[in-house]
Amino acid sequence: MVIGAKWEQIPLIEAAKARGCYVVATDPDPTAQALVMADKAEVLDPRDLSGALAVARRYAIDGVTADQCDYSRYAAVFVTAMLGLGRANFSAAQLSTNKRWMRERCREHQIFQPRFIPCRTLVEAHAAADLIGFPVIVKPVDNRGSFGVHRVDRSEDLQPAFFDAVLNAHSREVLVEAYVEGVHVTVDGCVDQGGRHHNLAIATKKVTAGEKPIITEVYYPARLSPEMAQHILETNSRVIDVLGITDGLTHSEYIFDAKGRCFLVEAANRGGGVLTSGKIVPVISGVDVSALLVANALGDAFDVAPASRDKHVMLAFFVFTPGKVLRVEGFDDAKNLEGVLHVFPMVKPGQLLTPPQSGAGRHGFAIVVGDSEAEVLARFERVQASIVITYVK
Repeated sequence: MVIGAKWEQIPLIEAAKARGCYVVATDPDPTAQALVMADKAEVLDPRDLSGALAVARRYAIDGVTADQCDYSRYAAVFVTAMLGLGRANFSAAQLSTNKRWMRERCREHQIFQPRFIPCRTLVEAHAAADLIGFPVIVKPVDNRGSFGVHRVDRSEDLQPAFFDAVLNAHSREVLVEAYVEGVHVTVDGCVDQGGRHHNLAIATKKVTAGEKPIITEVYYPARLSPEMAQHILETNSRVIDVLGITDGLTHSEYIFDAKGRCFLVEAANRGGGVLTSGKIVPVISGVDVSALLVANALGDAFDVAPASRDKHVMLAFFVFTPGKVLRVEGFDDAKNLEGVLHVFPMVKPGQLLTPPQSGAGRHGFAIVVGDSEAEVLARFERVQASIVITYVK
């Protein structure tokens, strides 16, 4: 059973089908792209745990898995634990899907991270911001994709940020954190059958400035000195150990500041979204992490043998000029360019394009691979040149 069946989950369902599995897939959207790949499709919100358990029992499944979505991963671990199907760690799922719990556990083990205060009321949020000092980051404790995340520079701007964070917090609880200026870094990894964690890929990110920070580029390998990269990788291994993650994939984010300090932003027991685990990590590391997830779900051994391929990969997001779209052309041509792993448009005729307010609001992306940074950048320029958006006048 695969929980979540949108375009991000296509590699996972492909891996299950390659194993000869009979696949039951669920998704809240009946038109989700990967549902048609399954033998049986069920419309289900991943936060409906009782519904997920009912589907699993109805089909007498042998294993359940999910990737690239916190809600789906949590549901998969819940079902696994309830039915006694595998060794998925429910405690780790709890910690890695609630930012407050994650931060509190890491604080107990002296993991370096921004100062934080959980808040349930606007009064508490103002007190927290005054204590920490502006600017601060305000965010829900349990959401994904930068929904409800704000940078707040002044007290008078705190109220709308707080209520947007509450709106996007399923628990209605918000974190107010110190803002850290520095280089944003992502580390992706996996846990082998013996419980040993492997760091598989490290990248640096470009993030927009201003109130709504949005990731616009992720670049592998990280644009860091070897010493900085090693420090972050060692920190990440310790974080994964502290959170008790003993199976599956990991996706962690850090900020490296000008003083050489590595701040934990968050760590998740899932693969990175936007096809990071499905397409990018295998190219960088040689490890098919989708096949690993299927093996984990079935209780099979999986040999994790990372091998650097010296490849450069860039995940770059499109942010087109605002306006109402008349025509979208060139995406099919871009997909066939050399070095392009994937191109995905999130625009269509008749759509009113606006500046993104979260990761989900970006206008599409491309994943480009090459043997050097210069080659990757040149190939992405060709992708951009191929795409033409015509607007309604």
